[in-house]
Amino acid sequence: MNILITGGAGFVGSQLGDYLMDQGHQVVLLDNLSYGHKDNLLQGKFVHEDIRNVEGLKAVMQEHSTEAVIHLAGVAPLPDCQANPLDAYSNNVLGTINVLETCRQLGVRKIIFASTSAVYENCKQLPFVEDKIEKQPNLMYSTTKMHCEMLCDNYVETYGMDIVCLRLFNVYGPHQDYRRKHPPLMGYITQCLLNNTTPVFFSDGNQRRDYIHVRDLAKCFERVLLVDGIAGEKFNVCTGETLSVKEIFAMFKKEFNSTTTALFEESEKFWDKYPSLFTKPFPLSKDRVKEEVNKISVGSYDKANKLLGWSPEISPEEGIKDCVDFVKFLEKNNL
Repeated sequence: MNILITGGAGFVGSQLGDYLMDQGHQVVLLDNLSYGHKDNLLQGKFVHEDIRNVEGLKAVMQEHSTEAVIHLAGVAPLPDCQANPLDAYSNNVLGTINVLETCRQLGVRKIIFASTSAVYENCKQLPFVEDKIEKQPNLMYSTTKMHCEMLCDNYVETYGMDIVCLRLFNVYGPHQDYRRKHPPLMGYITQCLLNNTTPVFFSDGNQRRDYIHVRDLAKCFERVLLVDGIAGEKFNVCTGETLSVKEIFAMFKKEFNSTTTALFEESEKFWDKYPSLFTKPFPLSKDRVKEEVNKISVGSYDKANKLLGWSPEISPEEGIKDCVDFVKFLEKNNL
């Protein structure tokens, strides 16, 4: 299958592309490199383009006879979206409209939109299930993603297009960045343990999230590509289990044979690097930041198991060992 992955130079996009190419698919990776990085790319054709450039996007799809689009591109960091909502909506919502409309005009057979578990941010009933959102999200990132899901629904209902939304929980795995200035949690822990520095967590370490290994996630995407009759569906991509920051840190310490201890700061300080969010007359509530940091997030994958025949296979212990082994290989070989 000829597949275009938008956001293809990001961690998820590059790893997904690598997996699909290994399965025999022809993959083009498109990215404007605002958040993605070319050094993430392992194989396949890369195109430097922005999904908001309608003509450029159309030209890429036509040139490569695109049959399916996996749409990952967008601004993901929550404080970035909150601090710059116009940019968030331009990339996430307008970009998604351009992808959907271009696919409609060119007759692309299937589209997979990468949504997020953040759409459940104000839900209290656990585990999260796809058809029950008790209260709509209200942070900027999750709101853009919810609007994108609505756009996908509109194109399914109005034009009969084959579009599926996957709500990704916390994705991790080998190749996740640990060398850049602000890596994600597991990359940050890795960076600290390699450099023998003290990690600082803006929480008490007890908040819990559902973490999905990127290889399990890639298999779910491929199942959606291959299964018919699921247009308009939404699926959680998760494990149904949670890990706390303290548990994750302990697993990494074990794999690195480290005795490093961590510091825990007040969670309401987590977004203090974005001072514009807290200026008067209408500052972001510190209580809202605290609530976001300390929430518990866990999903049910029963629907994906029933309709796609998919379930996660990689345990947290195996997955974190996988990450650390990869990092040790890179460091040992100066790669």
